[in-house]
Amino acid sequence: MNHKEFFNVLIGNPPPEIELEIEIKKREVEELPNFVMKEYCLNLVKENKLQDVLIMAAMQRITETETKLLRVEMALHHHTKNLKQPKKKYKSKKTLLDKFKTMLSMFR
Repeated sequence: MNHKEFFNVLIGNPPPEIELEIEIKKREVEELPNFVMKEYCLNLVKENKLQDVLIMAAMQRITETETKLLRVEMALHHHTKNLKQPKKKYKSKKTLLDKFKTMLSMFR
């Protein structure tokens, strides 16, 4: 669902499938005997279905946004992970001559 469809749901233009479900529920309620009760139930049915659609659209948008955020975080993680790390400087190995000099310096 894109931005335009989402805001259409917020404004109150449901898709045709939802309008059909609302109409079916309305016809079921119209068979009730009391006129005031019919009106009240018709409004409740319509509001309930529109709220369901709104919640589904909001959940879908949240899911899409979280997916985009996850992709950006993963890309950032891979980018920072693959940066060149500074090379560690190791002590150079002492040669045998250096070791002897060290040992002999103790006797001086």
